[in-house]
Amino acid sequence: MRRPLWLPAAAIILSFSLLVGGCGSTDQPTPDPPAQSYPQPSPAPPPVETPPNNPSADPPEEPAEPGPEVPDLPGDTASLKEALKAETPVTYTIIVADDAPREMDKTLYLDQMLTERGYPKKNEILLVIFPQDNHNIRFALGALVFDRKISLESMLEMVQNQYLTRSRRGDPAGGLAALITAINEKVK
Repeated sequence: MRRPLWLPAAAIILSFSLLVGGCGSTDQPTPDPPAQSYPQPSPAPPPVETPPNNPSADPPEEPAEPGPEVPDLPGDTASLKEALKAETPVTYTIIVADDAPREMDKTLYLDQMLTERGYPKKNEILLVIFPQDNHNIRFALGALVFDRKISLESMLEMVQNQYLTRSRRGDPAGGLAALITAINEKVK
């Protein structure tokens, strides 16, 4: 089947006319820039009422530096607060599991929390305390804590020697402070 001869000729003529005519772009006017608005002054703010100057009144106290969040545990909370203030590369997340029933498996509870909250960050230690079960404790370590000379065995030993001995004597806050201090010494 042969192509008609007029088809290539029509394509050439159309191409030439588009090139010469510039697709009609020369006939379009250039767009006008949008009108600019000048900034308008804003209304003056209403006057602020100032309290009368009372020289006998005490100046307002500046808020104290926010300290670490200290869990509500019986015992030596002052030493726990100081232990949590210490400069250390490890961060601590302490959860007091008041809602956990005494007969519930504590490790299962920890696993459930890790599934819901996620595992500890690289330099984080998660400590879960069960007040209903004689302030029993479970923990989870972040990945870089292992690199800082804290193995699972050494952590268990510190929990046994530092936390449990004081917690069983009725001072879980002091035991937690001793545990955190021992961990901070180990990671230096």
